[in-house]
Amino acid sequence: MVARHAAKRAARILLVFSAVALVTLFYRVTAFANATTVALTFLLLVLAAATLWGLAEAIAASVFATLCFNYYFLHPVGTWTIANAQDWLALFVFLIVSVVGSQLSERTRRMAQESARAMEIAAQAELVRQKEEFKSTLLDALAHDLKTPLTSVKASASALLEDAASLSSSQRELVSIVAEESERLNRLVTEVLEMARTEAGKLRLNRQACSVENLVRGALLESKRALEGRRIEVQMAPDVPPVSADAELIQTVLRSLLDNAAKYSPAGEAIAIQAEQDDRFVRICVTDRGPGLSEEDLPQVFERYFRGAATQATVRGMGIGLAVARDIVRAHGGKIWAEGSPGQGSRFSFTLPLAS
Repeated sequence: MVARHAAKRAARILLVFSAVALVTLFYRVTAFANATTVALTFLLLVLAAATLWGLAEAIAASVFATLCFNYYFLHPVGTWTIANAQDWLALFVFLIVSVVGSQLSERTRRMAQESARAMEIAAQAELVRQKEEFKSTLLDALAHDLKTPLTSVKASASALLEDAASLSSSQRELVSIVAEESERLNRLVTEVLEMARTEAGKLRLNRQACSVENLVRGALLESKRALEGRRIEVQMAPDVPPVSADAELIQTVLRSLLDNAAKYSPAGEAIAIQAEQDDRFVRICVTDRGPGLSEEDLPQVFERYFRGAATQATVRGMGIGLAVARDIVRAHGGKIWAEGSPGQGSRFSFTLPLAS
């Protein structure tokens, strides 16, 4: 690569020398112009070399043109000596103007290239933004269209379960499966919807002062089916102050963490929820006693579509719940992180700012 670049530069310098030689020959044969005209023509060649190729080619043209100007056009012609002091000054000025002009032309060329590159990068960024916005809008519309029939399915299944006396045991089991799976699908659609809004920059927070106890209670109620048969330990520090939050979105965060804990911890183990004040924030933690997280998984656990290699074959999921939780917490001005080690369970914690 370097050798090819050097060969191209050598070829361009040779071409510049040829152009200077042709101009010299033309003016010597025709005796058409004086020294000033010759100097200006050489200067145009130097500036053209700087504009087209670069500073190295322009400097080479400057030096060669200076030598030709001295030898063929300044008295005494045909020698390297210069008899007149004014000719010395003219030669020196020509060389300085050539070099300075080369540098200015090179700088202008680079600025033009950088401007073109910046415009190209901006155009590519705009194209990517438009693609992301289109994808997010499409996901948003799809999620909304899915939520309408899901709501009807959930309501119908709930109505049938309330009238369980008229159903046989097998029918009750089938209706329970419909209710559970529709609830799971509803959570997935909600996660996709929130992810689409986040990517499109359309996530809007309806902040208000929220009781942490009410947020936890609401999330547990909505996760009732996922946590069925689980022992839940809620440890709320005394006098935990209210937080400034969008209740619906924070319950989505808690549901994601509880669902994650239920998926990865054994059925007989408890899931713990803790909340306490931490300076100007409230810290909420969800702890499970599952397989834990490896050092390789910890930095990636909140990335979209990431699933641990050890459990992705045995635990179903899309790998977007924790990513959505991260985006929601960040939008609130809080932090979210994971702790754990293999065989020791996992703890997912996040913070929310205190209400004013």
